[in-house]
Amino acid sequence: MIKIVCKVPALLIIGMIWFLSSQSVLPTPKGILGFDKVQHLLAYAVFAVAAGLWISLKQWKKTPFKCMVWIVIIVAAYGISDEVHQSFVPGRDCNVWDWVADTIGAILGAGLVMLSAQKLEAKLPAA
Repeated sequence: MIKIVCKVPALLIIGMIWFLSSQSVLPTPKGILGFDKVQHLLAYAVFAVAAGLWISLKQWKKTPFKCMVWIVIIVAAYGISDEVHQSFVPGRDCNVWDWVADTIGAILGAGLVMLSAQKLEAKLPAA
């Protein structure tokens, strides 16, 4: 049951990103230059953390860098698909800088999961 529950957050985030990307206009504070890039970075960092829950602690321990790279690839690929999706939404466009912010967020989020998994594993008793 816990394996299924751990997968739900990433699926909800995917749905939320898709829904927001389908909107022609999103509320954005005025006067904050590049604020949308911060939103992209944070959203995709959270997405990467949630996606990291799909990988077992045992796997994170065994091949942490490989796990991180796979999470970044998957989340960044979703970022590309999101940008392409937005190109079909009136009032939106496909922006490579949004994708760069998505990818940086993915790297930060996956890195956080990798570090957290290592710290958690170090605190667990030996099997």
